[in-house]
Amino acid sequence: MKRTDIINALIQKYGYKSYLEVGTQDPTSNFNKIIAEHKVSIDPFPRGEVTFVGTSDEYFDSISENTKYDIIFIDGLHHDDQVLKDIDNSLRHLNHNGTIVCHDCLPSTELMQVRDMHDGEWTGDVWKAIAELRVERIDLDIKVVDTDYGCGIIRTGSNIPYQPIDENYKTYAYYNLNKYKMLNVISVEQFIQWINENK
Repeated sequence: MKRTDIINALIQKYGYKSYLEVGTQDPTSNFNKIIAEHKVSIDPFPRGEVTFVGTSDEYFDSISENTKYDIIFIDGLHHDDQVLKDIDNSLRHLNHNGTIVCHDCLPSTELMQVRDMHDGEWTGDVWKAIAELRVERIDLDIKVVDTDYGCGIIRTGSNIPYQPIDENYKTYAYYNLNKYKMLNVISVEQFIQWINENK
């Protein structure tokens, strides 16, 4: 199961009509495969046609507060501080009962999660943003599906804050030992079961 499958499953489950993709780059890899009536794509350096050429900050600054989406996919700059900004902006432009999906939440090696992009598999430190939300927010229901480098699912709801054993919970060593509880990781099978509930 890939990010595309997860997004389309959420669209089908909730009857979503509008989709925003932050960090499209190549539209053929995901954006063109999303089944929604109204789709918007953002990328500062696209390798194909996108709706808005620019950064996510520039896009969100350019739209009205009344512009809302049912589902927003975040796959932009893989730095935790930017991911937190993208999530915050997305929450302001999310319809009631909307969902945010965030890619690259589960690096499998320390090298994958360094902040500087490099050759090979690279997730950046997106996981730190998800961890911070799990620790600090009580109003967001957060889970990460263990597939395709980790697909975070964020919805308005309730969260029993994760309580780190160590205040330095944003180290890779801590993450590697505690990621399943800290990020509320679920399996693909658990995701499918959740998708099929109350259909």
